[in-house]
Amino acid sequence: MARTTRWAAAAGITLEIALGTTVAITGLARECAAQDAQPRRIELPEAIQIALQQNSTLRRAENASALDHVAVSQAQMSFAPDLRLSVSGSRNYAWSSEKDDPGTWDDESASSSSSSARAGLSSGMVLFDGLANVADLQRARLEEDAGLLELERARQTVIFQVMTGWLSMIEAQEQVRVREENLSAQEDQERQVRALVEGGARPISDLYQQQAAVASARLTLVQARRTYELACVDLVQQLQLDPTAAYDFVVPPLPEDEGEGTEPDQRALLELALARRADLNATEILEQAAGQREKSAKAGRWPSLSLSASLSAGYSDSDSGNLLDQFGDRQSGSVGLSLSMPLFDRRATSSAIEQARVSRVNARLALADARQDVALQVRRAVLDVNAAREQLRAADARMRAAQQALEANEERYAAGAATLFEVTLARTDWVSAVSERVRARYNLLWQKRLLDYYVGDLDPAGRLS
Repeated sequence: MARTTRWAAAAGITLEIALGTTVAITGLARECAAQDAQPRRIELPEAIQIALQQNSTLRRAENASALDHVAVSQAQMSFAPDLRLSVSGSRNYAWSSEKDDPGTWDDESASSSSSSARAGLSSGMVLFDGLANVADLQRARLEEDAGLLELERARQTVIFQVMTGWLSMIEAQEQVRVREENLSAQEDQERQVRALVEGGARPISDLYQQQAAVASARLTLVQARRTYELACVDLVQQLQLDPTAAYDFVVPPLPEDEGEGTEPDQRALLELALARRADLNATEILEQAAGQREKSAKAGRWPSLSLSASLSAGYSDSDSGNLLDQFGDRQSGSVGLSLSMPLFDRRATSSAIEQARVSRVNARLALADARQDVALQVRRAVLDVNAAREQLRAADARMRAAQQALEANEERYAAGAATLFEVTLARTDWVSAVSERVRARYNLLWQKRLLDYYVGDLDPAGRLS
């Protein structure tokens, strides 16, 4: 039975249902906007690329990484000399003692006046500052490396979020399919009960009871469709797509034997996580950067040596010669060394050293906490994967038993040996078992992806299985 709602997966997608049979899902093709709009088909790899391009959190992380690169360039330039150009000009006035009003500042009242100009180049360079510039450069490079690793972890987070939303959408879609099958079976049951009631084989109360069951199945289908549509809306929000456009989220093929896998090796995964987790590696690098900050602060106790040089030329209209000749003749230059020894700086250096030391201790504590968190995350994820696999196996067993019980009760009801209430209970248990099996299956898939995320081995191509 075809339906039309706002968000959709592609029509005609074939999925394996819980009983192992194959059903072509044609009723889940939905329009995302107006009836005449052609929805844009989006597969999971494309969705991941869209999220990597448009996610605002990731873009801010990229901006932070760009600022780290600027900091490295600035630290490198501290080794280079600077160059300054200075230009000055003046006009001088002089009055004789016979002038009645020497305060009149103009050329007519002044006994003499002259103009002069001077231009010069100057440069300075730090030769030694206690190796503070070396420590600052090393710290900037380490922070840049840490920023790149944090950016990589931010990308993995975006990929994991898209995968999570995709799995939620697929699970909601399968729950719709289960409710559709239940409604169809309930409607068939209603027709059978009506025929039995009209033939006098069953009381009219059975028909009323079955009609109530059909109405309940229709309500649960409406709720399942709403859940599916909201999952699609969440995907649109995650990908930051145009909410007024039409989208067709394509369901990738997924295996049905997820519960048959082997248990993950917790020790091997922990070692892999400690080696590959980008955020953990970034924390280790930031601890090293804190050490360089402490070295830079300690350099304040050392003397500093700097080199300076200048070259200038001047002009005055009181001298003979034109502007170019005077600038060529009236040149001067200087070269000098400056040594500065700190004697008392009001304990500014001591305070900076203490602050840097505390920052390094905090960085070490953050690194220890990060390693502890990674180990616990991996351990919990392994336990959750194993538990999810057992839940899926139990759900499979319950579903098969519920299917057999439903078939048996339907046969007994048709033979007059069972009541409709027993059939209704059996069908309710079957729907619950199939729905639980769907949840268990996608929970296992999600737990596996969560384990990959905690290990730092998430597939950037969007592999769900």
